[in-house]
Formats: sequence, C-alpha cells, structure tokens
Amino acid sequence: MSKSGGGGSIWEERWHPLRREWVVISSHRNDRPWLGERKDESARTLPSYVDDCYLCPGNVRVSGARNPSYDGVFVFDNDHPCVGPAAPTTIDSPPGDGVYQNRSANGISRVVCFTPRHDVTLAELSESEIVELLAVLQEQYRDLSAREGVRHVLVFENKGEVVGVSNPHPH
Repeated sequence: MSKSGGGGSIWEERWHPLRREWVVISSHRNDRPWLGERKDESARTLPSYVDDCYLCPGNVRVSGARNPSYDGVFVFDNDHPCVGPAAPTTIDSPPGDGVYQNRSANGISRVVCFTPRHDVTLAELSESEIVELLAVLQEQYRDLSAREGVRHVLVFENKGEVVGVSNPHPH
C-alpha cells in the first residue's frame, strides 16, 4: 500500500483499536538530519556554537531557511514536523469500521530553541533565561490553543537520544 507524502513516507493518524484513540504515524521524520552524539551523554563537552548545527544562530536549517542571529529564545515552525498543515490528504484506506483506519495528521509543530548556546541544558539556564523561556512557551501555548480545531497543545523538552533527539542544541 503506498502513501502520499513522497518517497512512500507515511504521515498520518491511525486508529488504534485497543487504545480507542488516534495515534500519529510519521515515518518521513526518519529522514531528519542527525547531529546528536552516539556516546554516553555524561562524558560530552560541546562548544557554545557549532557551524553545522541547524538550530544555532545565523545557520541554515534543512529547509533552506536561515536562522536569525538570535540572542534569546527562538521559535520557528518545525522543518520535520510529526503533524502539520502539509500532511498528505490522500489516504488509501476507505473509511469504515475495520481494524485499519487512518486519516491525515493535521496540526502545528514548532521548535523553541531555549538559548542561542549549543552547550547548555535547560537546568543550566539563568533565572532570567528561564523566565524568558517560560513567557515564550506560555505565549505559544495561548496562540496554538486559541486556533480552531486545536484540541491539545503539548510542550516538552526534546533532550537525549533515548527520545530520538536529532540535535543536542537545547530545544
């Protein structure tokens, strides 16, 4: 069965009959660039800026967009979202009561870079940086939750290989 979205990638929601809820399937995200290390994180030392980090200030992201030379919190629409307005709308399975059901994975996915520094963690931010970050997250939450059709807003720190982080820059 082929799916739209290019290269046979899957970008949809599927009905999970045991959980009785829709789950997001987004295999196209396997093509994200991987800049994370593959060793024990406790032993790592990172520079404050990395030339090829697509989240560092002034660098080009995989979409071709250039980040501004930001000096605080920076927010942009995710270049490799798990949900989005560009999710394929052509779904191969017909609607029905069968076990396999799917639908387009519409939504909005944003990246919030906590800091321009590549080498710090959330726990290492100053009090004023944390206050700024929380204000931006609150603003994003209010903006997204006010949109028609948005039922859930999930804010999380994307950190560590175990959760599939493709870049160690704090976001």
